[in-house]
Amino acid sequence: MFSISRSSLSTVSRSATHVVKRWKSQKSIEVTLRANVQGLGKPGDVVNVAAGRMRNQLYPMRLANYIDKNAQHFKEATIAGQNALQQIQEINKAHQQAVKKEQRIVHLQDLRNRLQALPPLVFSRAVNEVLPGSKTIFGSVQAEDVIKELKEKHGIVVDKVAVQGTKIKSVGDSWARVDLADLGTVELKVVVERR
Repeated sequence: MFSISRSSLSTVSRSATHVVKRWKSQKSIEVTLRANVQGLGKPGDVVNVAAGRMRNQLYPMRLANYIDKNAQHFKEATIAGQNALQQIQEINKAHQQAVKKEQRIVHLQDLRNRLQALPPLVFSRAVNEVLPGSKTIFGSVQAEDVIKELKEKHGIVVDKVAVQGTKIKSVGDSWARVDLADLGTVELKVVVERR
C-alpha cells in the first residue's frame, strides 16, 4: 500500500495553513459601480466587494472601476472646488439681481419725473350731438390712446398694463394713472376736446 511519511504530512499541513492564511488576509476593496448591479447598488455608488469578485466579474464586464486613492483625493478636491464655484456663482447671481433692481428703480424714478413734467394730453373726438348739450363722445379715450400719445409726442414708452383708469367717454378734463410698481402711481391730466 502506500504510506504517508511524517515529513510529507507536515508539508501538506503547512500549505493548507498557508492557503487559510491567504484566504483570511483577503479584504474587501472599495469600487465605484458603473452600472446597476443587483445586490450591490446603482451607477456611481461606492461599495465594498471581494477582490476576487472585482477581478473576475465586475471589472472584466465593465460593471465597476477600481478606486485610486490619488484619484479619490483629486475628486474630493474637485468637489470642493465645484462647491466653491457654485457659491461664487450664487453670490454673483444675487449681485446681478440687486444691480438690475437698482437700475429698474433708477429707470422708474426717471420715468416718474418725465411723466410729472408733462403738459396735459389733449385728444379731439367727435361728440354725439343727438342730444343737445351732450358731452358724450363717439368711442372713448383708452389706455392704447394714452400710450400712443406718450410715445409719439413725448418719446415715453409705457406698458399697457401700467396705464389705469382710462376709458374716458365724455368731453372735458379727466385723469389717467400710470402705475410705477414700487414708486406708486403718477396721474396724467387728459383733456378731451370736441372735433
